[in-house]
Amino acid sequence: MSTPRALRTLGIFGVVFLAACALRVGEGSNGGTGSTNGPTSPDFGKPPSVSSVGSGGGSSVTVDVASSVASGGGVGGTADVTSSSAEASSSVVTSGSSGSSVASSSAASGGNGCYSDGDTPAVSLDDLKKGYVGSGWLKSMLAVLDRRYDHGFHVLDAMKNDPWLKTDLPKYYSMSTWAGMIEAIDTACHEETHGYDFEKALAIPGKHVYFHGTGQEVVVPKLNFFPRNKILAEVQAGGSVTPSYDSTYLKGSQGELAFIYLADELTAYINGLACVAAVVDHLEQGSSFRDGVASHLYYLEVYLRVARTQYPTLYATWKADPSWQKYVRLAWARGHYWYDRALPYPLLGSKDAPIWARVQDPTNREEIALYTDEDPSVVACSP
Repeated sequence: MSTPRALRTLGIFGVVFLAACALRVGEGSNGGTGSTNGPTSPDFGKPPSVSSVGSGGGSSVTVDVASSVASGGGVGGTADVTSSSAEASSSVVTSGSSGSSVASSSAASGGNGCYSDGDTPAVSLDDLKKGYVGSGWLKSMLAVLDRRYDHGFHVLDAMKNDPWLKTDLPKYYSMSTWAGMIEAIDTACHEETHGYDFEKALAIPGKHVYFHGTGQEVVVPKLNFFPRNKILAEVQAGGSVTPSYDSTYLKGSQGELAFIYLADELTAYINGLACVAAVVDHLEQGSSFRDGVASHLYYLEVYLRVARTQYPTLYATWKADPSWQKYVRLAWARGHYWYDRALPYPLLGSKDAPIWARVQDPTNREEIALYTDEDPSVVACSP
């Protein structure tokens, strides 16, 4: 399936622009297809109300929308969201096997000093599969990630008490089977990245947190970013290659959200792809896993260009900030690493080839070079 699925939509509705209220968030991930009972529309799953729902450790927190906007959440009604506090365990980033080098990528993955994300795909899961019991699906998912991908384990373990994870996710996948649990890993890692990031950010006024892995969390200031819908015209110029993602993220109330949210979406798509690619040998049902990463790397490039050409003051501040430099570099490197790792597997992509061509277009890659002052292939290897 080629369309993203908003199982939980990071939206701010009507009165929320004007009043203090709370939202439990999460934006679209790929989700499952085929034999599962998952939704098939990117419009699925808008929050049914503006009441907050606890996550993580279980205690919900409300956030004042007006105060959040004033603190730099961005124009267009962007705001911080609610979640609850969950203590994250500390882990050590481990070195993993190098991914396959793909000609379409700007850099090889892993080896020779190039970036690697610490996955261990050769570790056997056979005993976990043999002993799988549907009622213990979350315990099994954590065990799988603990063996294959430490970063995925870390974020999911930190958010394991999120009611959405326990109650809602199983509605969309056949958790009674090993295959259904494996298929759900992408969505679990994607959505809980949102929960983790926004939850952590609640404790740091004026800042946002991006989980790029254990030891690689990036804390950035909320600059006065413009709404992400400002890049829509350029994305669609000459014909869009990301129509489903455009509709979900660049139009309507979603389009009014600023780069803080676009960057969180990119992070979540990378983390989701990473989790499912780490277990691809056990995956039976394919989806648009690569497509989401490619689309949001492309959006990053276009957003950088629009900022540079239309918002020069913002761009100068953005470029000069070391934490934002770290974010862009890590997102670029991890996006390339996991796209390369996923490329040999047909089940991990749908219509991503033309999107990736846009990412690799020299005009678009130039924006990474201008922002980082380094060749994009260097950034992909050494963020």
